[in-house]
Order: sequence, then structure tokens, then C-alpha cells
Amino acid sequence: MHPRSLPLLLILALLAVPALAGADTVVARVGDRVITQADLDLQFDLFLRQSTGGVALSDEAKAQLAGLKKQYLERMVQDAVVVQAAERRGLAPDKATIDRRVAQAKQRLSGDEAFRAALKQYGIPDVATYRRMTYDALAYKAMIGWIRQRLQVSDAAARMLYLLDRAAYAESAQLCSAHILVPTREEAEAVRVRLEEGADFGELAREVSKDPGSAPRGGDLGCVAVGSLVPEFEKAARSLRPGQISEPVQTQFGWHLIRLNEFRPARIRPYDEVQGAIRSQIEGLAIERFVKNLVAHAQVEVYPDRVQ
Repeated sequence: MHPRSLPLLLILALLAVPALAGADTVVARVGDRVITQADLDLQFDLFLRQSTGGVALSDEAKAQLAGLKKQYLERMVQDAVVVQAAERRGLAPDKATIDRRVAQAKQRLSGDEAFRAALKQYGIPDVATYRRMTYDALAYKAMIGWIRQRLQVSDAAARMLYLLDRAAYAESAQLCSAHILVPTREEAEAVRVRLEEGADFGELAREVSKDPGSAPRGGDLGCVAVGSLVPEFEKAARSLRPGQISEPVQTQFGWHLIRLNEFRPARIRPYDEVQGAIRSQIEGLAIERFVKNLVAHAQVEVYPDRVQ
């Protein structure tokens, strides 16, 4: 429901409520606004493009996903209700704000021609539709912000939710390690000698390790849950003390020299670490319920049998 860090055009496409209706089959009415089949087709196509990273789907793929249109229509109706709620509260942007946002988009894209080309690339038919999308996206965001500002999640409520569901905050034991991977035992032994002579582990990993993922990071593998590494590697890593380097260890990938950076035992994450996430969860549920209440009391007519 909330805007995410996506490119501007995709954010607007994702949050968009339909553009002005044309002479087409009406599939829903929300107050004084109509949603036509053409509106639904446009917004559903934009949604699919966003879901695939901006890549247009084939006609065959679209046909396979056409059954989702009725569900997406419900999303469009909900978004339209939220926008109209923003309008009633004076939260919708004025024309000057829309003009400014369009001008900023053109500036970022180096001019009007590039701007129109970008609209075409993302499947937005014209500037008027883009302006409407901008209006609706800003109104939607303002209404959600209005709701969030009025929510007061008490510390007692957050703590109670934490205590009732502590298992949700369980964190398995983790191994934090680094390695140098080479093809043969002889090479591993040679690397081991260089380490004993004082060579830096990270520099050696960048120089000789054959693991393309970790070598640029000095062999660092990060922290992973116990049980997720190949058995030979994990057994050797767990036998080490933090900072200690193993003897050469063979796995299906080759020969490793392993350094244990840290072992983190299993635990329940403390309340102080997760209270922000708990508050966000409560806020999200409250906003969802508020929006559903708006929809329940709005003048809405949906005609799913007309959807093509």
C-alpha cells in the first residue's frame, strides 16, 4: 500500500488511480469517478511492467495473467477511495504542485522530448494521463500520511505484541566467516605458509581466491545461519576460535582456508532491536483497517462481469 523507492514513473504507475474515462465500458464507479475497461487495461499493463522491471510482456503472457484483472480492479477502487478521502480533507495537490512535479520530471530527463519518450516507454499514453497519475499518487500519499500522523502506538501495546509472539523474533545461530578458495591442496598449503609469514588474509583473498563472489571483499562471506553451509566447511569453521584460520579444507568447490570472524549463538532478538518493526506492523494493520472502512462507507459500484 505504501510507496516504495522505485523510479518516479513506476511509482506513479503503481499508485495510479485511472485517468479520465473515455467512451468505454464502465467496470466500476467510485463516487463521481468512473473506471472504464480502457482505464483498467492501461493500469493493469503498467502494473505488469512494474512487476517485470519495466519489460513489456508478450501477448501470450498477458493472456495468462488476465485473470488477475478483477483483483487489480479492486485495488484501483480502493486507491480511488483513498484519493477522494484526501480531496475531502483538503490534502490533494493543487495545479501548481502538479506543474512543478511535471517540470521537475522533464528536467531530470533532459527536456520535453526525452520526457515524452519515457512516458511512451513505460506505456503512459500522454502527458495528461501522467498529470492525473501524479495528482492521484500525491493525494494517496498525503492521505496515508494523514492517517499515520494520527496513530499513537503505545509502548505497552508494542511490548505486549512482542511478548505474545516472541518466537517470531527468534534468530538462529550464525557463522560469520571468510575464506580463500583455490583449486588444489598444494596451492592451499602455499597460501597457508604465506599467512603464517604474516601476509594479510584479505589481501591474499583478493589476490588468489577463486571465489568470484567473496574475493573482491577480501574473502568475506558475511554471516549465515548454521546449517546452510556445506558440511565440511561448516564443521571446520565451527571448530575455530574467532580470528583463527583453518588448515586446508576440501569441499566440492575446491580447497579452502577458513577464518572464523564471529560465532553468534541462537537467540530471541531483544525488544529494543525490534520495537521499530513492531510499531510499523501495528501502523500497517491500522492503516489497512482504516482504508477498508473508507471503502465500506464509500459510494462504490463494481461490475466484475464486465471486465474483459
